[in-house]
Amino acid sequence: MERYPHLQGAIVNEVGMLNCVMTEADQPCHPNSHNQRYPALNQTGHRCPNTPELPNGLGSFISTLIDMVIPMKTSDGRSVVAGFSWFNENMSGGTYNLELFTNGVLNEVGKSYVEACEKWANSM
Repeated sequence: MERYPHLQGAIVNEVGMLNCVMTEADQPCHPNSHNQRYPALNQTGHRCPNTPELPNGLGSFISTLIDMVIPMKTSDGRSVVAGFSWFNENMSGGTYNLELFTNGVLNEVGKSYVEACEKWANSM
């Protein structure tokens, strides 16, 4: 972006959390494998559970990601990330349940997403 001032920032699409253990960067994801600590099939609603690392489950994950995006700026103050979209699927492509709504109502993950995006918008 420094070399190309006409760029408005990166669009980060289909963000979510995989439901697998990956010890090597190039290994395939095997959802719900026997060596997982928190396989989605064993979790209520197939959601990522609240853990010491993620006290609000996927909500903590979303907040952390957006907190990483907010300070990323070019030397002239432009945001490096221009757009961020959540995958919003239930166990599709090896993920946990990433849905932001339950029966048409914003759920806890959805509320975390809205709060994080509002925080990002207010930082601009």
